Amino acid sequence: MINRKELAYKYILTLSELSNSSKKFIDKTNFESNELIELSNKKLVVKPESVRKLLLQNNVKFKFKVISHINLKGGIGKTTSTVSVSSRAAQYGFKTCIIDLDPQGSASLAFNKLPREESDDIIFYDLWQKPEDLLIKSLKKIQDNFFILPSSLENAMLDSSLINPKNLKKAVLNTCRILEKSKFDLVFIDCPPSLGAATISSICASDTVVIPVWNDSFSMKGLDLTLSEIVSISETFNIDPPEVKVLFSKYDKREKISSETIEKLEKRYSNYLIPIYIRTSTEFSKSLRNNETIFASNSKNNAKDDYDMYTKNLLNITI
Repeated sequence: MINRKELAYKYILTLSELSNSSKKFIDKTNFESNELIELSNKKLVVKPESVRKLLLQNNVKFKFKVISHINLKGGIGKTTSTVSVSSRAAQYGFKTCIIDLDPQGSASLAFNKLPREESDDIIFYDLWQKPEDLLIKSLKKIQDNFFILPSSLENAMLDSSLINPKNLKKAVLNTCRILEKSKFDLVFIDCPPSLGAATISSICASDTVVIPVWNDSFSMKGLDLTLSEIVSISETFNIDPPEVKVLFSKYDKREKISSETIEKLEKRYSNYLIPIYIRTSTEFSKSLRNNETIFASNSKNNAKDDYDMYTKNLLNITI
């Protein structure tokens, strides 16, 4: 028996978590003995590759997909959504990579993977012209089959380096294609809160764009602007528009305005709205202080429940 901190994986499901998040009853008979690890508290954890095998047996698809979290308004949960859903996807056995394009590097900070000043750590700005040579060796490992391409302030210079429309269209897309060739299942892109080169190129590369919103007027304005810009960018570059989803990211049932915002979203954006609302929680800030996400522990809380349901909705996990 081992302590959870001694595991090779930080993001790993307990057997009880997996069973509770499933519509089916799952117990240790679903796995071989070497697929389970017993912790010192007697709980059993399931290796991500074993969860993947179980999902495949239940017809869950692991088709390559690029998902961006975008809103031109900042501070509404883009980074929290990116790091939470990506770490949950890793627990479910998806080979996952985060591309951090926000110059503030919040997603990189969440995993303690900011580029080091004393090293030659490479970010997207450095490699977009030669991703086939630089990308894979530039990824920082979070755990087996879970990586991040970190960001720093230099990514702010993408606006000047991606002036050519052809480069703007292909920069992120070509990078994602290298990840697809390297057998990744998922790429999550954390975009800055602006309509700059990083965001435009991400839209061109994305299969799905998720727009997190809150109940303030600036957030809703950001939603309208992001939706219109996705249409405009798709037309300008003659590409099929990505699937668009809207995520209400800071729901507080104690506030009347939250209910009013949901009513507005259901009325105006019903074709896009994800039927899962992320409740406000102090668990997010607690986790980030430890350079991890809410899924690094096996404690039960609303934040984990909400992002688990969001992950299953996004990835069509139906067990």
